[in-house]
Amino acid sequence: MVIQIKLMGTFKDRTPADGKLELPDNASVAAALAALEIGDERVQVLTINGSMIRDHAQPLSDGDEMTVIPPVGGG
Repeated sequence: MVIQIKLMGTFKDRTPADGKLELPDNASVAAALAALEIGDERVQVLTINGSMIRDHAQPLSDGDEMTVIPPVGGG
């Protein structure tokens, strides 16, 4: 299956060139993060098709859009 990826902030440089990530069928959010070399603990907000999710074991479907936002620091 192929999903669309939108990575924000410090993750932006990990975005695949075409914005698409190929994964095995029934792959989870955690598998997608691992393929992008992003540790679960580094994710602040994660959405699938515009809905925020917290369960990284959630399976993905072909054509899903996953957006990942890192923690935002400031001072």
